[in-house]
Amino acid sequence: MTNSEALDLERFKLSRTSQPISVLSGALVVDELINGMQKLGVKGDKMPNNADLLLMYKSIMEEYPNIKIGELSLAFDLAAKGKLDIDAETYQNFSMLYLHRILRAFARYGMQKLNEIKPAEEKKWNPRFVTDDEKIETAFDCYKKFRIWDSIIFGVDVFHILHKQWRIIVTPSETYEKVVSAMSEKMFEGSRQDKIDIKNKMKDDDYMEHQCYRMAVADYFDKLINRG
Repeated sequence: MTNSEALDLERFKLSRTSQPISVLSGALVVDELINGMQKLGVKGDKMPNNADLLLMYKSIMEEYPNIKIGELSLAFDLAAKGKLDIDAETYQNFSMLYLHRILRAFARYGMQKLNEIKPAEEKKWNPRFVTDDEKIETAFDCYKKFRIWDSIIFGVDVFHILHKQWRIIVTPSETYEKVVSAMSEKMFEGSRQDKIDIKNKMKDDDYMEHQCYRMAVADYFDKLINRG
C-alpha cells in the first residue's frame, strides 16, 4: 500500500466516525453539498438554485439516510481528485443525476475500503459482555443528556432488567396512552412523510410494545432526575 493509499484509508476510517446526516440540520448538509460542488468547479450562476439544492438534500435523505457527513465530504473530495471510478468532469452542470453517480461511486469505493479494514479489525476484535448495570448506566446517561424517550440506548433491555428487579412497576394502559399521545404530538409537528411513517408504526403491535417499554424507562429516569 502506498503512502497515498494509506492516507486515503485513514481518511475513510475518520469519515465513518462523523455524525449521520439524519441527525444534522438540513442547512448543514446543504452547505456540505455546496462545498462539494465548489471542489468540482461549479461556481456562481452555475450553482444549483435553492429549490434544486432542497431536492438534492431530500433525495440523499431518502436514498442514503445512513451516510455520514464526513463521508459526504470525502465523496466530493475523492471525485475532485479523480479517485472514484467515474468521470468527475461536471461541465459546469451539476444535477441530481450527477450527485447520485458520485454517491454510488463512493459506495463502491467504501465497500473496497471496508474489505481492506475488515481483516485487520477481525484480528483485534475481542468482544466483551455488557453487564446489566452498564446498560442501565449508559441508558441513564443518554437520557439525561438528550431527554428523548424513544431513543434511549438499551431501552428495551433496561426495562426488562428493572422490571425483573421490581424497580419499575407500570400500568400498561396508562403507559400506552402516554406513548400514543407523544407519538401523535410528533406526528402533528412532522412532515407529510413523518405522519405516514408514524401512523404505520402505530399499527405495529410489536413496535408499540417496545415503545411502551422505553416510555416506562423514561418515566423511571425522570423520577431519579427529579429526586436530584
